[in-house]
Amino acid sequence: MQFDLPRRQRKSFEVITKTALSDKLNKEQAIEVFNKIKKEYDNSPNTFGSSSGKKESVMELLVIVGNQIAGEYKDCEVTIKQGVPEINKIKSQ
Repeated sequence: MQFDLPRRQRKSFEVITKTALSDKLNKEQAIEVFNKIKKEYDNSPNTFGSSSGKKESVMELLVIVGNQIAGEYKDCEVTIKQGVPEINKIKSQ
């Protein structure tokens, strides 16, 4: 899978995940990328009232990546737990 991100998120994606946006990833690598972004979100300082909030920017990237993973792989589902997206694997029947 290859992620399709808005221009404002591309550099952040490459810096956080240390992978090129043009790289093709399998399911395990995509979930690993999601977890790296989530860890970066957890480690980011709160930026309330700031016009250039890092935490909000990383959250936006997390939502975009999670949505694309869930759309690509039918056995993955994104749920929001306390305002933070999480990927859950569901069993196919």
